[in-house]
Amino acid sequence: LKQIVSWAQRPFILKGIMTARGAEKALEAGASGIVVSNHGGRVLDHCPATAEVLPDIVDAVGGKMTIFVDGAIRSGMDMFKALALGADAVMICRPFLISYYGGGMEGIVTYVEKLRAELTDAMYMCGARCLSDITRDMVREVR
Repeated sequence: LKQIVSWAQRPFILKGIMTARGAEKALEAGASGIVVSNHGGRVLDHCPATAEVLPDIVDAVGGKMTIFVDGAIRSGMDMFKALALGADAVMICRPFLISYYGGGMEGIVTYVEKLRAELTDAMYMCGARCLSDITRDMVREVR
């Protein structure tokens, strides 16, 4: 992996990280970032949700790389929770495809407006005035 990262000669991001050790290995190999992803839960039966493993992964890399998260992000509240658990950003795919299929560009615009409104509501209810104000203590971790 270290060799592949060096060949890239660009910021290298690994997708499919689900453990703290996997994140540490990505960091050791020189990756700039990771995507915490269980590939929609389709890889292994009974694999954990990304929200379950995200805090341990964030703690393991200690701010030394960018952390994206995907999988089961469907609403602005889901976005808020992922950011509160330590993700730097979220990735959403399937809902955008469904929105486009159902309504074309208007469907996409409607979905983005819905996400923005839900995220804004969650932030206001938890006292976050901007994204950087979102902290882990604003959500309850269930283990």
